[in-house]
Amino acid sequence: MHKKILIFAVLIGLLTVIGLSYYINSHEKTQKVEIPYSKVVVANNVIPANTKITADMVSIKSIPTESVHPEAIISLDKVIDKISKSEIVSGEQVLSSRIVIDPNKATLAYRVPKDMRAIAIPDTEVTGVAGNINVGDKIDILVTYSNKEVNPVCTTYTQLQNVEVAAVITAKASADDKQNSGLPTSITVFVNPAQAEVIAYAVTNGKLYFTLRNPIDTGKVDLKFYNSTNFTTYLER
Repeated sequence: MHKKILIFAVLIGLLTVIGLSYYINSHEKTQKVEIPYSKVVVANNVIPANTKITADMVSIKSIPTESVHPEAIISLDKVIDKISKSEIVSGEQVLSSRIVIDPNKATLAYRVPKDMRAIAIPDTEVTGVAGNINVGDKIDILVTYSNKEVNPVCTTYTQLQNVEVAAVITAKASADDKQNSGLPTSITVFVNPAQAEVIAYAVTNGKLYFTLRNPIDTGKVDLKFYNSTNFTTYLER
Protein backbone atom coordinates (compact mmCIF):
# COMPACT_ATOMS: atom_id res chain seq x y z
CA MET A 1 0.00 0.00 0.00
CA HIS A 2 2.78 2.39 0.96
CA LYS A 3 4.60 1.45 -2.22
CA LYS A 4 1.61 2.37 -4.38
CA ILE A 5 1.29 5.70 -2.60
CA LEU A 6 4.98 6.40 -3.18
CA ILE A 7 4.72 5.57 -6.89
CA PHE A 8 1.62 7.71 -7.20
CA ALA A 9 3.41 10.63 -5.49
CA VAL A 10 6.39 10.27 -7.82
CA LEU A 11 4.10 10.31 -10.86
CA ILE A 12 2.29 13.37 -9.56
CA GLY A 13 5.66 15.05 -9.00
CA LEU A 14 6.83 14.25 -12.53
CA LEU A 15 3.60 15.53 -14.03
CA THR A 16 3.93 18.67 -11.96
CA VAL A 17 7.52 19.23 -13.12
CA ILE A 18 6.58 18.59 -16.76
CA GLY A 19 3.58 20.87 -16.53
CA LEU A 20 5.60 23.63 -14.87
CA SER A 21 8.38 23.32 -17.44
CA TYR A 22 5.84 23.52 -20.29
CA TYR A 23 4.24 26.58 -18.69
CA ILE A 24 7.59 28.36 -18.27
CA ASN A 25 8.66 27.64 -21.86
CA SER A 26 5.31 28.76 -23.24
CA HIS A 27 5.45 31.92 -21.16
CA GLU A 28 8.99 32.71 -22.37
CA LYS A 29 7.95 32.27 -25.99
CA THR A 30 5.02 34.64 -25.58
CA GLN A 31 7.34 37.15 -23.91
CA LYS A 32 9.82 37.15 -26.82
CA VAL A 33 9.18 40.09 -29.21
CA GLU A 34 10.60 40.13 -32.72
CA ILE A 35 12.58 43.35 -33.24
CA PRO A 36 12.01 44.68 -36.78
CA TYR A 37 15.10 45.73 -38.75
CA SER A 38 15.45 48.05 -41.73
CA LYS A 39 18.28 48.61 -44.21
CA VAL A 40 19.90 52.04 -44.49
CA VAL A 41 22.97 53.54 -46.11
CA VAL A 42 25.81 54.28 -43.67
CA ALA A 43 29.28 55.80 -44.00
CA ASN A 44 32.13 53.29 -43.93
CA ASN A 45 34.57 55.97 -42.79
CA VAL A 46 34.48 59.70 -42.18
CA ILE A 47 33.22 61.53 -45.28
CA PRO A 48 34.43 65.15 -45.23
CA ALA A 49 32.16 68.01 -46.24
CA ASN A 50 32.01 68.92 -49.94
CA THR A 51 33.27 65.50 -51.02
CA LYS A 52 32.05 63.43 -53.97
CA ILE A 53 30.82 60.16 -52.45
CA THR A 54 32.22 57.01 -54.08
CA ALA A 55 31.06 53.40 -53.76
CA ASP A 56 33.79 52.47 -51.26
CA MET A 57 32.69 55.21 -48.84
CA VAL A 58 29.24 53.80 -48.08
CA SER A 59 27.44 50.50 -47.57
CA ILE A 60 24.05 49.05 -46.62
CA LYS A 61 23.49 48.13 -42.97
CA SER A 62 20.53 46.63 -41.10
CA ILE A 63 19.55 48.48 -37.93
CA PRO A 64 16.48 48.38 -35.66
CA THR A 65 13.63 50.10 -37.47
CA GLU A 66 12.94 52.33 -34.48
CA SER A 67 16.49 53.72 -34.84
CA VAL A 68 16.11 54.69 -38.50
CA HIS A 69 16.25 58.45 -39.00
CA PRO A 70 13.30 59.93 -40.99
CA GLU A 71 15.77 61.32 -43.53
CA ALA A 72 17.85 58.13 -43.85
CA ILE A 73 18.61 57.00 -47.40
CA ILE A 74 17.99 53.33 -48.16
CA SER A 75 19.50 53.05 -51.65
CA LEU A 76 23.17 53.30 -52.61
CA ASP A 77 22.19 54.69 -56.02
CA LYS A 78 20.88 57.83 -54.33
CA VAL A 79 24.21 58.42 -52.56
CA ILE A 80 27.03 57.40 -54.89
CA ASP A 81 28.43 60.27 -56.99
CA LYS A 82 26.56 62.82 -54.87
CA ILE A 83 28.32 65.56 -52.86
CA SER A 84 28.29 65.79 -49.08
CA LYS A 85 27.13 69.11 -47.63
CA SER A 86 28.71 68.50 -44.23
CA GLU A 87 30.91 65.90 -42.56
CA ILE A 88 29.40 62.43 -42.12
CA VAL A 89 31.07 60.38 -39.38
CA SER A 90 31.95 56.70 -39.69
CA GLY A 91 28.93 54.46 -39.15
CA GLU A 92 26.47 57.34 -39.36
CA GLN A 93 23.29 57.02 -41.38
CA VAL A 94 23.52 59.04 -44.59
CA LEU A 95 20.69 61.57 -44.50
CA SER A 96 19.08 63.26 -47.49
CA SER A 97 19.65 66.66 -45.88
CA ARG A 98 23.40 66.01 -45.63
CA ILE A 99 24.05 65.43 -49.33
CA VAL A 100 23.20 67.16 -52.58
CA ILE A 101 20.68 64.85 -54.24
CA ASP A 102 19.27 67.31 -56.78
CA PRO A 103 21.78 70.04 -57.77
CA ASN A 104 18.93 72.15 -59.16
CA LYS A 105 17.49 72.45 -55.66
CA ALA A 106 20.83 73.13 -53.99
CA THR A 107 22.72 76.39 -53.62
CA LEU A 108 24.44 77.77 -56.71
CA ALA A 109 27.88 76.55 -55.64
CA TYR A 110 26.82 72.91 -56.08
CA ARG A 111 25.56 73.63 -59.61
CA VAL A 112 28.81 75.10 -60.92
CA PRO A 113 30.24 72.64 -63.48
CA LYS A 114 33.69 71.17 -62.89
CA ASP A 115 36.52 73.59 -63.74
CA MET A 116 34.03 76.42 -64.24
CA ARG A 117 33.15 79.53 -62.24
CA ALA A 118 29.96 81.52 -61.62
CA ILE A 119 30.20 85.29 -62.04
CA ALA A 120 27.51 87.98 -61.83
CA ILE A 121 27.17 90.74 -64.41
CA PRO A 122 25.14 93.96 -64.08
CA ASP A 123 22.07 93.92 -66.28
CA THR A 124 19.32 96.25 -67.44
CA GLU A 125 16.13 95.87 -69.44
CA VAL A 126 17.95 97.06 -72.57
CA THR A 127 21.21 95.13 -72.27
CA GLY A 128 19.40 92.01 -71.04
CA VAL A 129 17.06 91.51 -74.01
CA ALA A 130 14.14 93.27 -72.31
CA GLY A 131 14.10 90.85 -69.40
CA ASN A 132 13.70 87.76 -71.59
CA ILE A 133 16.84 86.00 -70.38
CA ASN A 134 16.09 83.06 -68.08
CA VAL A 135 18.06 80.48 -66.14
CA GLY A 136 19.46 77.83 -68.48
CA ASP A 137 19.46 80.08 -71.54
CA LYS A 138 22.58 80.48 -73.65
CA ILE A 139 23.78 83.99 -74.50
CA ASP A 140 26.57 85.82 -76.30
CA ILE A 141 28.29 88.69 -74.49
CA LEU A 142 29.21 91.78 -76.48
CA VAL A 143 31.39 94.52 -74.99
CA THR A 144 31.81 98.08 -76.30
CA TYR A 145 34.99 99.85 -75.20
CA SER A 146 34.76 103.63 -75.60
CA ASN A 147 37.51 104.59 -73.17
CA LYS A 148 40.47 105.73 -75.32
CA GLU A 149 42.89 104.66 -72.63
CA VAL A 150 41.64 101.13 -73.13
CA ASN A 151 41.10 101.25 -76.90
CA PRO A 152 41.99 104.18 -79.19
CA VAL A 153 38.81 103.69 -81.21
CA CYS A 154 35.38 102.91 -79.78
CA THR A 155 35.05 99.23 -80.58
CA THR A 156 32.52 96.48 -80.01
CA TYR A 157 33.69 92.90 -79.55
CA THR A 158 31.70 89.68 -79.29
CA GLN A 159 33.92 88.44 -76.51
CA LEU A 160 32.06 85.36 -75.29
CA GLN A 161 29.66 83.05 -77.10
CA ASN A 162 27.28 80.30 -76.00
CA VAL A 163 27.54 81.14 -72.30
CA GLU A 164 25.07 79.43 -69.93
CA VAL A 165 22.94 81.58 -67.62
CA ALA A 166 22.99 80.30 -64.03
CA ALA A 167 20.76 82.87 -62.32
CA VAL A 168 18.76 86.01 -63.04
CA ILE A 169 18.09 88.63 -60.37
CA THR A 170 15.20 91.03 -60.82
CA ALA A 171 14.47 94.26 -58.96
CA LYS A 172 11.60 94.76 -56.52
CA ALA A 173 8.90 97.17 -57.58
CA SER A 174 9.40 99.11 -54.35
CA ALA A 175 11.14 98.79 -51.02
CA ASP A 176 7.92 97.59 -49.36
CA ASP A 177 6.79 95.40 -52.23
CA LYS A 178 7.68 91.72 -51.99
CA GLN A 179 6.86 91.15 -55.64
CA ASN A 180 9.58 91.56 -58.25
CA SER A 181 9.11 94.14 -60.95
CA GLY A 182 10.46 91.76 -63.59
CA LEU A 183 13.22 94.19 -64.55
CA PRO A 184 16.64 92.50 -64.41
CA THR A 185 19.44 93.88 -62.26
CA SER A 186 22.05 91.18 -62.82
CA ILE A 187 22.63 87.82 -64.40
CA THR A 188 25.03 85.12 -63.29
CA VAL A 189 26.80 82.98 -65.88
CA PHE A 190 29.04 79.91 -65.90
CA VAL A 191 32.46 80.58 -67.41
CA ASN A 192 35.98 79.23 -67.13
CA PRO A 193 38.56 81.18 -65.06
CA ALA A 194 40.06 82.92 -68.10
CA GLN A 195 36.63 84.05 -69.28
CA ALA A 196 35.87 85.33 -65.78
CA GLU A 197 38.87 87.67 -66.09
CA VAL A 198 37.56 88.97 -69.43
CA ILE A 199 34.15 89.67 -67.91
CA ALA A 200 35.61 91.43 -64.87
CA TYR A 201 37.72 93.65 -67.13
CA ALA A 202 34.78 94.34 -69.43
CA VAL A 203 32.48 95.33 -66.56
CA THR A 204 35.11 97.78 -65.30
CA ASN A 205 36.11 99.30 -68.63
CA GLY A 206 33.28 98.75 -71.10
CA LYS A 207 29.56 98.47 -71.65
CA LEU A 208 28.05 95.02 -71.98
CA TYR A 209 25.18 93.78 -74.11
CA PHE A 210 23.71 90.29 -74.20
CA THR A 211 22.17 88.50 -77.15
CA LEU A 212 19.86 85.54 -76.61
CA ARG A 213 20.45 82.29 -78.48
CA ASN A 214 18.04 79.62 -79.62
CA PRO A 215 18.54 76.58 -77.33
CA ILE A 216 19.62 74.37 -80.24
CA ASP A 217 22.09 76.92 -81.62
CA THR A 218 25.46 76.11 -80.06
CA GLY A 219 27.79 77.16 -82.88
CA LYS A 220 30.32 79.97 -82.65
CA VAL A 221 30.74 82.72 -85.23
CA ASP A 222 34.22 84.04 -86.07
CA LEU A 223 33.85 87.77 -85.42
CA LYS A 224 36.90 89.97 -84.93
CA PHE A 225 35.51 93.35 -83.89
CA TYR A 226 33.36 96.26 -85.10
CA ASN A 227 34.36 99.95 -85.11
CA SER A 228 34.86 102.94 -87.38
CA THR A 229 37.62 101.21 -89.34
CA ASN A 230 35.24 98.58 -90.67
CA PHE A 231 32.03 100.57 -90.31
CA THR A 232 30.99 100.01 -93.94
CA THR A 233 31.00 96.26 -93.45
CA TYR A 234 27.71 96.50 -91.60
CA LEU A 235 26.06 96.13 -95.01
CA GLU A 236 27.56 92.65 -95.24
CA ARG A 237 26.70 91.68 -91.73
